[in-house]
Amino acid sequence: MCAATALLAACGTALIPGSAGTPAEGGGGSTFDSEVGRIAISADGNQHDNDDWASAPMALAILAHRNLQANLVHFDYNNHIWDSSDEHVENMTESVQEGAERFGFDTSRFFDDTDSAQLDAGTANLVKEINASTDDDQLAIVLAGPIETVWMALDAADPEARKHVECVTHGEDSFNQTHAKTDHDGHDYEDLIDLGCERVEIPDQNSGLGPVDMDFWDFLEDSGDENWEWLYSRMDVVGNGDVSDAGMVFYVITGEEKADRSDVKDYLES
Repeated sequence: MCAATALLAACGTALIPGSAGTPAEGGGGSTFDSEVGRIAISADGNQHDNDDWASAPMALAILAHRNLQANLVHFDYNNHIWDSSDEHVENMTESVQEGAERFGFDTSRFFDDTDSAQLDAGTANLVKEINASTDDDQLAIVLAGPIETVWMALDAADPEARKHVECVTHGEDSFNQTHAKTDHDGHDYEDLIDLGCERVEIPDQNSGLGPVDMDFWDFLEDSGDENWEWLYSRMDVVGNGDVSDAGMVFYVITGEEKADRSDVKDYLES
């Protein structure tokens, strides 16, 4: 995959149902891009930081703009499994579920971790995707929340398959990397590495994609595209233009470790 040291070998093409394009998505349906490879995302948004309410739909928009909906094989959200804020759950759920529908993703691959049945189903789905991983068909897991739900799946997966999984994070000793272990006797990023996944730590994305005056993102609101206008509205709820976690998805599909908001703007307008 683009984030890996080598591109994946061709592994077939799969059409994703319900992925008809809109102008914001780059147009056309989505077929699996073997050079990008399979992508999983695990995000919180249901407690503590609210930036995921903007980062999650931005990540979906970034993928959809290149018609990469089929490459997203897993998305669990609200993954702060110990407790939640009702306001946070409501906003994160709206951002993810409506974003998935608007940008043409297969919603059966999305799992709300505040629901025990969906948590179980999501864990099983991620185990399945990990177990499908080989040297020619790697999986990148974007860690946009605490580590615990990913650790649960990785721990249950085939040890040999784990070697072909990238655990993508940003920054060093960040809240997401350490919170589960530090505050809930759970697991941290180093525990994922100990299970055998590949360490992929890119620079802290807050410097280029963190808080900014919302005027920068006016091009979304002024685009005339209802999906981009909706994306702007989700960012406006947060109010600070912070889409830092989406930088990990941008990295996975482009290989750019230090993208800033101008890079994302240029990409979306290309």
